[in-house]
Amino acid sequence: RSTITMSQITATFMALALCFAPAVGAAATLSARRPLRGKDTLASAQGKFELGLFTPAGSSGDRFYLGIWYKNIPGQTIIWVGNRVSPLSSVASAELRVSAEDGNLELVGPTGASASPAVVWSSNLPSSLSPGSKNMAEIRDNGNLVLVDGGNSSNVLWQSFDHPTDTQVPEAWVGENKLTGEYQALTSWRNAQDPAPGMFSDTLDPNGTSEIFFMWNRSYVYWRSGVWTGSFFARLPEAPKNFIYKSTYVETPAYRRVINVLYDNATMARHVLDLTGQLKMYVWMPTSQSWQVLWTAPMVSCDVYALCGTFGLCDQSGKLPCGCLPGFAPVSEWNWTLSDWSGGCHRSWPLTCAPNGSTTDGFLALPDVKLPDDSPAVGAAKSKLECESTCLKSCSCQAYAFSAGECTVWHGELRNLQRLYVDSDSPGSDLYLRLSERGLQDLRGSVDRKKMGRKLWLVLGIVLAGVAAVGASVILAWRIVLARRRRLTRMANVNGSSLAVYSYGDLRAATKNFSDRLGGGGFGSVYHGVLKQHKGDNSTHVQVAVKKLESLGWQGDKQFRTEVSTLGLIHHVNLVRLLGFC
Repeated sequence: RSTITMSQITATFMALALCFAPAVGAAATLSARRPLRGKDTLASAQGKFELGLFTPAGSSGDRFYLGIWYKNIPGQTIIWVGNRVSPLSSVASAELRVSAEDGNLELVGPTGASASPAVVWSSNLPSSLSPGSKNMAEIRDNGNLVLVDGGNSSNVLWQSFDHPTDTQVPEAWVGENKLTGEYQALTSWRNAQDPAPGMFSDTLDPNGTSEIFFMWNRSYVYWRSGVWTGSFFARLPEAPKNFIYKSTYVETPAYRRVINVLYDNATMARHVLDLTGQLKMYVWMPTSQSWQVLWTAPMVSCDVYALCGTFGLCDQSGKLPCGCLPGFAPVSEWNWTLSDWSGGCHRSWPLTCAPNGSTTDGFLALPDVKLPDDSPAVGAAKSKLECESTCLKSCSCQAYAFSAGECTVWHGELRNLQRLYVDSDSPGSDLYLRLSERGLQDLRGSVDRKKMGRKLWLVLGIVLAGVAAVGASVILAWRIVLARRRRLTRMANVNGSSLAVYSYGDLRAATKNFSDRLGGGGFGSVYHGVLKQHKGDNSTHVQVAVKKLESLGWQGDKQFRTEVSTLGLIHHVNLVRLLGFC
């Protein structure tokens, strides 16, 4: 946690704005006579974007997709995919061309076990809208792939901006074509190596309002932007303070759209609806040669509905947000390694339920969880035991909860379970999960084995500690003290500055337990506070902003020290200095 002012937050990011100087050249095109073959690519006029075939990073390399990516940055950042559900199996005979028959833009190549080329993707224009084989296609400097009338280049017949995948770049849009009824919506990838449509999408309200919905399985709304006020979306009042781009809602008789326009076209930025179901805004930082997350919605990944699938448990404090409930295992271990948790978990041992209602099943208490909201059956009960008995009498009952004389039972699959903590906005409840007798035995055995293992290690540790207690303890303690002193000295005296080291209690008191939130970004929230500063015999109160970093993963400590060091180095007449950190 570092203590900084709001002016410094804005000015620091402005100081890191990208200066991108593209090469200037004429736009290349493809046509029926000039197709794009194999590994050939097509670049935009100023060399910012590139079109061609690619394989997803980390995949086996036997699936090829038509895509658009940034041309002149390290790695391959994909912004659009054509054949999301029909990958090519080889590039040897692949060809992107304008059809000589109907003028459509089409991708031809081998798929699966078939070596014979076939059309796997097409712009699918009706013949009445496609003048014919003289059509031409080009990739423009805003990342838009367009098919135009060869006799009139201003007549755009088809464009990729009307068919987004998971990414919205500046000047692109999400919205609705009122004339055709088609929606331009972002849809997440299925997993890190498969661009096929995943479980999460965003769209404008189908009822006709200007509100943006984030949806799970194209059916359940888990986040909404609020309606357009004329300047910003109602639930995003911080939007006018954005110094990188401006969001605008536009409605005409032909369409309604949300478009983002950069204040500086030299900046590279994009919005991505990623595998976690969160919309993330990225800006390219040339100093680190990486994409920096500046904004997310929803801010916490566990607020995404059913992120962890059926019988999964979302835990924001974990290295990964998703895990399985006790007594359950992932349906697909491989998909989970690719951050695709949508398949959820299944029971390691099935429940036992006889026709007469007899069973040996039992219950495992899960404390402090957000209860699932999937059509529970609710009724009065005199006691927890009566509520438990009600659940056991039904073979489909999976769990129950009992509170204040009210019994709630859940039948079928459990979704949207979340681990809650003491400082959560809403308190958690106790959920009693139904498990088979074998499942409960396995859990008890696992606990017993862990306890036995801990005892053995404890005995071994005592023996080893007795052998080298004095010498090792003194050396280790002295090294820890020296290392801590060096690190704090290095952080608190960056470039001659004198940063204060605050305690967490200081900052919690200054912010009234982090109660006045000013805004948020990709790695945490910013709160208003008042700190007492001492100068000699005098003390003054100064207003500050406290940035509370969250969800940084295993590199959190390193990233925190890098941020403090970077901010400590910035001295400018228009910037308020970093005061200190915790």
